[in-house]
Amino acid sequence: MVLKRLALALALLLAAAFAQSEKPLLAGGTLLTAVYPGDFGVSYVEAQPFARALGLLYWQDQGQLILGLGPRRLRYVATPVPASKTALKKLVTAEQPPALRDGDRVLIPLRATSRALGALYSGSETSLRVLLPEASLRGLSHRVEDGRDVLVLRLDRDLNAAPAGAGSWWLLGLRAEEQVREVQGLYLSRIRFEPGPYGARLVLEGSEGWPVEVAYFPSEVRFYVGPPAQPASDRRPLVVLDPGHGGDDDGVRYGNLAEKTIVLKVAREAAQRLRRLGYRVVLTRDGDENPSVYTRAQWAAKADVFISLHVAGSPAVPPGPVLYRYAGSRPDVPVFVARARTLLDRGGFQPVLRRFARSSGEVAALSDAVEEAFGRIGLSARRAETPLYLLEHAPGAALLVELGSLTDANDRARLSNAAQQSAYAQVIVRAVARFLGGQP
Repeated sequence: MVLKRLALALALLLAAAFAQSEKPLLAGGTLLTAVYPGDFGVSYVEAQPFARALGLLYWQDQGQLILGLGPRRLRYVATPVPASKTALKKLVTAEQPPALRDGDRVLIPLRATSRALGALYSGSETSLRVLLPEASLRGLSHRVEDGRDVLVLRLDRDLNAAPAGAGSWWLLGLRAEEQVREVQGLYLSRIRFEPGPYGARLVLEGSEGWPVEVAYFPSEVRFYVGPPAQPASDRRPLVVLDPGHGGDDDGVRYGNLAEKTIVLKVAREAAQRLRRLGYRVVLTRDGDENPSVYTRAQWAAKADVFISLHVAGSPAVPPGPVLYRYAGSRPDVPVFVARARTLLDRGGFQPVLRRFARSSGEVAALSDAVEEAFGRIGLSARRAETPLYLLEHAPGAALLVELGSLTDANDRARLSNAAQQSAYAQVIVRAVARFLGGQP
């Protein structure tokens, strides 16, 4: 009886803490409901219906969710609703309010999310509205590069492209008149724009049956038609290490510790050790600069092994290393990568298919190697999946490795210690050498 009363009291406490008013929300052309957790004047909305209404990429697991618009990736860690109303107020009124987990729903802060997406947010006493302004085509160009057709669409805002059938794509939110452009490409012969209910439909005549890669850049979408060229120079596997952040972007910061500095030290030492072992290694940055996502993606697209190094910083994320791999086949993954991975998994002709992608089994083998190497220094690595742009578009064995969390005291002590940073570098060296068949 006492336990039942305690459970009832806790339920009532949670209900009081999460008391909220509601308003109708028009997101794009879809009617949703905005809520105000704790009635502190901060609007939230359920993430998945909101993403669907605005044509956003959406991915979620137990601890996080990601929204995508063109090259933008908004990552949220879902924080359980606290029992204390004071704690709830501190969360929702913060400068960057977190996502909230309410039962099976994940709620995201409406105004902050709209601002990050470049969406228009407006409201009154009775309703709210969020919309992405119609996108306009500012320019179009075509060229042949490395044996492929490259079509570049310059826009006035970011948008997503979704497959619309063989050789065609929906450009979600694009306003374009019906038009035809003749091109002289290796594969493409004509480009058509057709108005539709979701935006404009882009038809790439001549691309049917050929791999088409879609790449996003700020206010720009590129379509690469045809298989990538096989490099004729150094045939050694290319290992690309990507120390995250840099320049004005510190990443996670705790006191004097900055993520960008920690991962650069680890990446530099790992690269030096791998080069001494005879491997071909590239760093996406070798100083305090912040290469664009386009530059990083270019290296990811060339790598046989791609490892992006980061540090976690949310108290909601458990301590210790985490190994992220791509989240599986998605509509916006480059066609040649997705098809090659599928055929490799089914036992397809290896010498040809390995030009385009590593199989999911090989990505798992790299994860095994990294996990085993962490075990050698007494750390247990967890595994997860993410649709991170760089991993989605990396045809090689690709992982994002979070070395630990700066919000955890034990992880922070290791990450700030020079000897431990060297041990982390050795983890990467052992894992890459084992995966590529060498000895560390």
